[in-house]
Amino acid sequence: MAPHGDRKKGKAPARPSKPELRPNRKEFKNHRNEEVEKGGGGKQQEQEPEPHSAALFTADDDGAFPRGGRSLLSRDEMAEARTEADAEFEKEERRGAKKRKSNISIGIDADDDLGTLFGGATTGKLPRFANRITLKNISPNMKLWGVVIEVNQKDVIVSLPGGMRGFVRKDEVSDLALHGNHKDSESSICAEVVHVGQLVPCVVLRVDDDKKEGKVNKRVWLSLRLTLIYKGLSLDGIQDGMVLTAQVKSVEDHGYILYFGVSTFSGFMPKCDKETVKIESGQLVQCVVKAIDKARAIIHLSCDEDLLSKSIIKDLKGLSIDHLIPGMMMNARVHTVLENGVMLSFLTYFTGTADIFNLSNSFPSGNWKDDYSKNKKVNARILFVDPSTRAVGLTLNQHLLRFEVPPVNVKVGEIYERSRVLRMDKRAGLFLEIPSPTPSPGFVSIHDVSDKDVKKVEKKFKEGSITRVRVLGVRHLEGVALGTLKDSAFEGSVFTHADVKPGMVVRAKVVTVGPLEAIVQFAGGVKALCPLRHMSELDNVVKPPKKFKVGAELLFRVLGCKSKRITVTYKKSLVKSKLEVLASYADAKIGLVTHGWITKIEKHGCFVRFYNGVKGFVSRSELGLEPGTEAGSVYHVGQVVKCRIVSVVPASMKLNVSFATSSNRIIQADTAKVGTIVSAVVERLTPAAVVVSVNGFSKGSILDEHLADHHGQAAQLKNLLKPGHEFNQLLVLDTEGQNLILSAKQSLINSANDIPSEISQMQAGAVVHGYICNIIEAGCFVRFLGHLTGFSPKDKAVDIPMEKLSAAFFVGQSVRSHILNVNAESARLKLSLQQSVCSSPDCSFMQGYFLLDQKIAEMKYSGSSTSHDWKKSLGIGSLVKGEVGAVEEYGVILNFKDHPDVVGLIEHHQLGGSTVKVGSSVKGLIVDLSDGVVNLSLKPELIGSVSMDGKKKKRHRAAVLDLELHEEVNAVVEIVKESYVVLSVPEYNHAIGFAPLMDYNSQLLPHHHYDNGQRITVVVGSIPSSDPSGRLILLPKTSGQGSGLSSSRKAKKLSDKVGSLVEAEVIDIKPLELIVKFGVNHHGRIHITEVLEDDCSEHPFSKLRIGQKIHARVVAQAEHSANSGRKLKWELSIRPSVLQGESKQLNALENKSNHSVNGIVRAYVVKVDREWVWLTVSRNVTAHLFILDSSVEPIELKEFQQRYRVGQAVKGYIIGVNREKKLLRLKALDNQAMLKNIDDTQKPISSIAEHTKEGDIIGGRIQKILPGVGGLLIQIGPHLHGRVHYTEIVDSWVPEPLSGFHEGQFVKCKVLAVSRPSEGSVRVELSLRSSILCTSHDPSRKLVDDSATCTTRFENVNDLSPGSEVKGYVKNVNAKGCFIMLSRMIEARIILSNLSDEYVENPQKDFSVGMLVHGRVLSAEPLSGKVEVSLRKGTGSKSQKSDGISYSDLHVGDIIDGQVKRVESYGLFVTIQSSELVGLCHVSELSDEPVLDINSCYKAGDMVKAKILKIDEERRRVSLGMKKSYFVSGLTDGINDDDDDDERVPMDINHVPEMSSDLNSALVVPEPEPRASVLPLQVSLDEYEGSDQDSDDKGPKIANGTGSIVQKSDKRLKEKARKQRELDISALEERALQKDIPKTPDEFEKLVRSSPNSSFVWINYMAFLLDLADVEKARSVAERALRTINMREEEEKLNVWVAYFNLENEYGCPREDAVKKIFQRAMQYCDPKKVHLALLGMYERTDQHELADELFDRMTKRFKTSCKIWLRRIQFSLKQGRDVEYIKSIINRALLSLPQSKRIKFLSQTAILEFKCGVPEEGRSRFELILREYPKRTDLWSVYLDQEIRLGDTDVIRALFDRVTCLSLPPKKMKFLFKKYLAYEKSQGDRERMELVMQKATEYAKISQA
Repeated sequence: MAPHGDRKKGKAPARPSKPELRPNRKEFKNHRNEEVEKGGGGKQQEQEPEPHSAALFTADDDGAFPRGGRSLLSRDEMAEARTEADAEFEKEERRGAKKRKSNISIGIDADDDLGTLFGGATTGKLPRFANRITLKNISPNMKLWGVVIEVNQKDVIVSLPGGMRGFVRKDEVSDLALHGNHKDSESSICAEVVHVGQLVPCVVLRVDDDKKEGKVNKRVWLSLRLTLIYKGLSLDGIQDGMVLTAQVKSVEDHGYILYFGVSTFSGFMPKCDKETVKIESGQLVQCVVKAIDKARAIIHLSCDEDLLSKSIIKDLKGLSIDHLIPGMMMNARVHTVLENGVMLSFLTYFTGTADIFNLSNSFPSGNWKDDYSKNKKVNARILFVDPSTRAVGLTLNQHLLRFEVPPVNVKVGEIYERSRVLRMDKRAGLFLEIPSPTPSPGFVSIHDVSDKDVKKVEKKFKEGSITRVRVLGVRHLEGVALGTLKDSAFEGSVFTHADVKPGMVVRAKVVTVGPLEAIVQFAGGVKALCPLRHMSELDNVVKPPKKFKVGAELLFRVLGCKSKRITVTYKKSLVKSKLEVLASYADAKIGLVTHGWITKIEKHGCFVRFYNGVKGFVSRSELGLEPGTEAGSVYHVGQVVKCRIVSVVPASMKLNVSFATSSNRIIQADTAKVGTIVSAVVERLTPAAVVVSVNGFSKGSILDEHLADHHGQAAQLKNLLKPGHEFNQLLVLDTEGQNLILSAKQSLINSANDIPSEISQMQAGAVVHGYICNIIEAGCFVRFLGHLTGFSPKDKAVDIPMEKLSAAFFVGQSVRSHILNVNAESARLKLSLQQSVCSSPDCSFMQGYFLLDQKIAEMKYSGSSTSHDWKKSLGIGSLVKGEVGAVEEYGVILNFKDHPDVVGLIEHHQLGGSTVKVGSSVKGLIVDLSDGVVNLSLKPELIGSVSMDGKKKKRHRAAVLDLELHEEVNAVVEIVKESYVVLSVPEYNHAIGFAPLMDYNSQLLPHHHYDNGQRITVVVGSIPSSDPSGRLILLPKTSGQGSGLSSSRKAKKLSDKVGSLVEAEVIDIKPLELIVKFGVNHHGRIHITEVLEDDCSEHPFSKLRIGQKIHARVVAQAEHSANSGRKLKWELSIRPSVLQGESKQLNALENKSNHSVNGIVRAYVVKVDREWVWLTVSRNVTAHLFILDSSVEPIELKEFQQRYRVGQAVKGYIIGVNREKKLLRLKALDNQAMLKNIDDTQKPISSIAEHTKEGDIIGGRIQKILPGVGGLLIQIGPHLHGRVHYTEIVDSWVPEPLSGFHEGQFVKCKVLAVSRPSEGSVRVELSLRSSILCTSHDPSRKLVDDSATCTTRFENVNDLSPGSEVKGYVKNVNAKGCFIMLSRMIEARIILSNLSDEYVENPQKDFSVGMLVHGRVLSAEPLSGKVEVSLRKGTGSKSQKSDGISYSDLHVGDIIDGQVKRVESYGLFVTIQSSELVGLCHVSELSDEPVLDINSCYKAGDMVKAKILKIDEERRRVSLGMKKSYFVSGLTDGINDDDDDDERVPMDINHVPEMSSDLNSALVVPEPEPRASVLPLQVSLDEYEGSDQDSDDKGPKIANGTGSIVQKSDKRLKEKARKQRELDISALEERALQKDIPKTPDEFEKLVRSSPNSSFVWINYMAFLLDLADVEKARSVAERALRTINMREEEEKLNVWVAYFNLENEYGCPREDAVKKIFQRAMQYCDPKKVHLALLGMYERTDQHELADELFDRMTKRFKTSCKIWLRRIQFSLKQGRDVEYIKSIINRALLSLPQSKRIKFLSQTAILEFKCGVPEEGRSRFELILREYPKRTDLWSVYLDQEIRLGDTDVIRALFDRVTCLSLPPKKMKFLFKKYLAYEKSQGDRERMELVMQKATEYAKISQA
């Protein structure tokens, strides 16, 4: 309504005339339903408003609503004017009433005033009726209040005042750009903004005419956009307590940013704990203004429900009609009571009406007017506003006042018997109280009171009477139910959609007829659709029959009713059918006969539909077709057929039916069964198949695609087939009645026994042969035997995604299928056809191709007389002679004189440089023979590989026979054919081989491209002798393809779900994981290791079933791969310990890696190779088990691959850990009695052999049989080999111990010793002797009698005594004797005289290497290890030694030879030669100079000379001296003349190794480098024999010193003196070469005086003193050095300070205080930063982590701008294994402290450290963050790439290279990146990727040049 009056300020005429105040009467006459204000104030001049008036809107005021002051008329004049206007109105009404029809005044729509929007308060007339919105008066720009009743994907339906409906399109829902976060919901974007039941203000955009069913219906289109609702809203017009509708722009941490449709200000609403509904971005919310911040243009609001229901808008000056928004609540006063409502005044200037449906009492009685006295104060909300007519609608409904939607407790269509009449309105209808659980208000329109016209409703009904009502609908905004009292509404069987049942027969009236459908209406008003195909029984109905006319009543049958969409049929056979109706799968019973209609016809059968969407399938065998006929020729789509139910699975909605209504079937007893092999004869050929006769009475058909495995060969064979041709082998695939479906595919025939025919025969993980029977957009169907069919989804069909699968496969193609999942309950098979998992393991595809090619050639040339001759003479590899017939572009054509039907072809690249002319004769080598074309080559290397054998020329076949299966060879591409490549193998005499270009599953896929002359690596698949086609078949060696994981796009942020407990449903069980579904469409997996605890022995999945509900905990987010079809996968666990644990512990459990060597784990088999078993230990940790680590028993090792299957549990102990790759190496515990305890003292020799220890029983494989007596080389690990000594092969001494052993044989062996002779090499000694194997494995068992069959192996010389009998094998022989092996540790010598009692003329002839001999020990020397053996049968030998010397034979002063027995710190124990006497040489007697380290000068076994100083026979002690002065002064002739000149002399003990020059290393005296170990003395037979022969005469080499001096001549003395001088000179030279390192304090003092500023000298001096345990003197030297070194030599001083740190750290007391004192002193003289770093380095080396942490805290505060300091701290923290959050806190502190110029360097170096320290994820994210800001920094890209390359993840590296090469960078930088990319691909050896990189670089170059 308009304001009470238009008041204006300013000057105006004193007495305005009356016509100026009254409305224009002509306009009222011409426009009866429109009231336009034409007041007298319209001509007055407008003045500016008062400065204090509130400006709510910035838009200009409408000229029809002027501002101003009060009128100049008095009250009496105003009343007089109104009276005249009323009189004029009454006259006009009386004139119009005479022209109306009598019956119009009765209805509610008959009175114009009832449907008019009245806004003429300025005219002075009061309305008779309250304003009511109808379809007639609704107009654009009208603002309405409504409630959302439905949210769809494309629009929103709003219930408006008066029961109307409005529609809001998706683009009119919001001003903000929404992204549709609710992807799982159907409502999409609309659901983000509003929800069902929400009260919203809206604006009418337009009203369209919707012409349907012959009527004109109007549809109201609305908008919820705030820019239209709050158009021109300004901040000055906002007041506290105002209720506004806003849209959530964004969700922040503490609240919401709101949007009001204007850009000048925004709102903020804090989050509160009372929020009942979660508020999300984009949502429309109602909120109350709490405060206004005009400075920042922000409104603070609240969504509290109490405030919303109580907030009232205040009265402001200057309000216009545009300021009123639906939903606002204000204080109002009752102005007048109208016939159907009340008029209210509000906000001073405005009036509005509330109709009877919007009063405070929802149940209005007859005296409802008494409740609304004049000027009564009430609260009201605005219901609608019409700006054009100034009409305002209000509501007093109590629910709406509380901002609630009125409840509705009735159901549409229900009949309520005892409804009470509350009030009667002669114009409107009846108001009722409908009884329900809660009484609800109802209304019955005057038109629905009765089927007949009711003129006076008050006579038929009375207030309080009871009546029966049927609910038609609901007015949601008012909460009123609409009903009817018509008798017809109660009689009809169909009144609402709920009354419609499938299969019911109903009569309906045709309402609309279209070209494709007809709309019919039931008696109750419900409408249905009749499709064109169901209007008639005829086929191909083009237009509706004549019976379908508008208004015609016909009999229909309901087909289905879903979502208020009802379809009916007029087919007579269905309407009149007496058979049972099939409307659900649950009603389908086997044997039920019912009617249906055909919807689709395929080759393999028909699809039939029944009622309510039930579908069935009729297989071809159930169609009742004659052989050779097609289903399309007998049946048509839409045909009604009688069907019989054959089988049904309600759960999976599978229904199989048959057109044969009788269940009696005739079965031929002799019919071949499915899966059998039969022979057949061709009867006739059809366009699509070959009809054959099987066994003379059965008929069969072979489809064209089943003639061959290869697509091209099937067509060739079909063209050559003729009636009478016999197929020797055909596989029965299926039966269609009496007709057999056969296949001639060689792949199916060869694997007929393995192809399953029932789902129970299928096993997950198996690979079986089949053929494709259908291809759809979602995947491929693969058929096996019978009706067994599996489905391969699109993502599992090919490795590389393809848009259409029809480009990769064809119907009928032979395929190998990998079974992914078997669901026996639903009879569903999930398969994979990816070539990566289904490739052929053998050459069956190529063998079948060549065999069929030969068969086709035989059929093609069967009529030729030379057909048999040319095959024999023109064999592959033969040399033939031909005449050049022509030279073409593609090659040279040859003609053969003896074979005119055969054509030869020499491609140009096969000419080998030869020039040929037409007519000339050439000789060539046949390299291929296919389809009558002979391919030849003239290459010299190929022709030269043929040998001449008499007159015939044949290829030398010996090279081909040398090839072994699975051998890798290098080959050269000769010819590239369509399906294969012809190769030559140069290593094997250029043998000709053939390699396939395709496989079963890859016939249509792009194959690898080969160039002529290209060298490739191939594997021998089949050799000609064993191949049926007689060809050498080679298989290209392919590298393993990576699993390309593309990152899945996250639809939601779900990281907060990690750690939560969920209830999941098992939807798939795989060998190694469970696929589960939980939450709202979330999918995840449960790894096999996450089911049971490690100590459980049962299989984890044994008690789980598909569909089972389980409780699980989300432990991590899974890595996604491109193969996964799920939107998002999660890692879950159902292990009891995880379920009981807390979610906070998950991160610790996830990152914990407690796998260590010798730990026992339980793993599950993932894959089995020839040499390895790959296992999974946990979700992130894998393991592998080498074949030789799986068992120790040879029988089990031989059956390695058969012993393991996918999913099998394997228990083993860890022998290797690769933490970077999270890979363990295991050794199986199976077949072992127990795990041996690890001896801490027995440390591993090498990381390679750390799990191999002495005494272990292990399995091995003979790698090589060494020649002679070398023994066996046994492989005991992937890269570890051991050696079996010739004497350790068998227990018994047998002549040929190697007999029965061969290379590749598995053996059981025992580790005897493990050593490392040199750095990086490991030597393992093994034994195969069964006696020690059994003894060590089970000491109680003795399989053999050692005394009878086994001779003891002597491991020590001390075990041998003269006269002991021994056996051995001859090791080597020469003219003077031989050496024999008594055991692996002892070798003995047999001189020529002891070889035999008889004369031996030729020892090499009589004693061969490896010969077994039996002898007796003559002597054994434990010190030297020399053993003398004789083979003579006598008891003695002249080579026996004399008795040993005793103490009485020794004299003081004697010079003796000896061997060092033991080295102690105080001296040497020396064994005197030729005796067992031991003497001691004290350390003071070793040299004339002090000996610093005796261990570095001598070791056990060294040969030395010594002088006897003292003999104590009582105590049995001998004192020796080894000083040089003893030998110079007491030189005697006790040394024989025969001594060699190079005899050993005492070692120079003054030699001290050079100290390390590392200044930052700890000042600890280093251990001197040990002397090089002296190898065992190798003595030739000549020297050895001569010394023995002379020993009888000469005796010991001992002489008296005094006597020998007198006897020797001067010549001898001079000679010895000369030798000594030479030794002294060489010693001096050696010291000079060793830089003359000082050995005494005096020498150090001399050196520091010469180099006073050299810190190296001072530090060595300190180390020397510490070695002498003189710590105080070392401190004094340090102080001297600090005082002496020049102040300018800061680095030298710093070195000394560092050495001082180390000294105090080692010897200080207390250590920490001593170090700190030195540290504080050093800070005063040196750079503080360097001193801090030096001290930090010492703390890190000595593992003082707490002190290091404290020092780091001080350093980061003092040197906070130093990038180096922060990096050192991060490196230290990473090495200590600190958590990620701690590292991040350090990084954040560093970024705040470092200057901007250093931050990039710091972040990049931090990322590198994270990569190197085992957290690459953090480093990766760090690089991504930097490169996001600096994408053109190629140096950063290069470092990033280097780190990823170091990790070795190929997919990640290539993805990163692809990203960087797509950047827009200068050519110089791009060239660098492309070079780096190409270098990486070269290192990988992937030629295709290299070509791809070069192609990308070329494309970039072209683009940059353009």
